[in-house]
Amino acid sequence: MDAFFDTPVGNLAAIWLGARPHLNVRNNDEHTLFSFMLARTLLEKQPEADPEVVLPAILLHDTGWSKIPPDKILHAFGPNNQYPELTRQHELESLTIATQVLTSLAYPENQLAAILALIDGHDTTKHARSLNDAIHKDADKLWRYTPHGNRIIGEWFGIEQAEVLPILEHYVLPGFLTDEGRRLATLMLQTAKLDLECVRMNV
Repeated sequence: MDAFFDTPVGNLAAIWLGARPHLNVRNNDEHTLFSFMLARTLLEKQPEADPEVVLPAILLHDTGWSKIPPDKILHAFGPNNQYPELTRQHELESLTIATQVLTSLAYPENQLAAILALIDGHDTTKHARSLNDAIHKDADKLWRYTPHGNRIIGEWFGIEQAEVLPILEHYVLPGFLTDEGRRLATLMLQTAKLDLECVRMNV
């Protein structure tokens, strides 16, 4: 995995090693890797953003789900969220874990604060608090539009891809905060729709 984290930003492989034990629920390890890759893509279009803040944050942002009761996790996010207080709790738990991981790697205080600011509220605030925040939130959402994301969402909620795509189009897509994030989401959504239509044509 070291090559996957080969960027000018240092310590990413070490951050991943610290985060991974806390990403063992809700397919968060896989989600995090896709979101990291997509964050790098978004950062290429926004040179004024700070990858040394965005990329560590994306690796750590969902670690707190590991502290949420397993029987409630799948009911604490999405269009029919039954436990919004647990959505917030996972953010707070992620802050604690991120602080431990980054402190162990001797991150300077100002950089630590900037990373934690993205993790804090990444699900419970919807607006862009900064460019870094917009990229972080869009990378988090974009995973859902990948074939992997489509499949995992279907498994979570026991629905077919034909039911997943309208959720992505009508519930998730309006929340994108960057032009590039929205463009990529729309492209992947259109691709998934076409793929589904091709399957139907051949049935």
